[in-house]
Amino acid sequence: MEALSKSRMAISATAVLTIALLATPAYTTKTSASSPQPLPEVKVATVEQRDVPMYREWIGTLDGLVNAAIKAQVTGYLLSQDYTEGSFVRKGQLLFETDPRPFQAALDQSQGQLGMAEDSLLGPRRS
Repeated sequence: MEALSKSRMAISATAVLTIALLATPAYTTKTSASSPQPLPEVKVATVEQRDVPMYREWIGTLDGLVNAAIKAQVTGYLLSQDYTEGSFVRKGQLLFETDPRPFQAALDQSQGQLGMAEDSLLGPRRS
């Protein structure tokens, strides 16, 4: 019984291998003498002895002796930053310049409202 099962396995294995060999296409490698492959480009350098600088990169954070939080006292569009990051600043030094047009418009509007209020208090003018 054991011999019969071994022969069946051998026959089935032979059948599977035969089908696999018939199913795979035959590959051929073609070499054409008419179009030779270009030779790879090789770069050559002369050897010389010299010092090579060593570079290293480090990740870190910097913290100053005195750190000041700079906060805006007014809102507006920033026109320029008049200090260099990390430099010393003095009291009264110009740090930022903002667009003055919104403030000028608010001032003009307030002066106009003040003039209208004064006219309404004085009543009609007589010439």
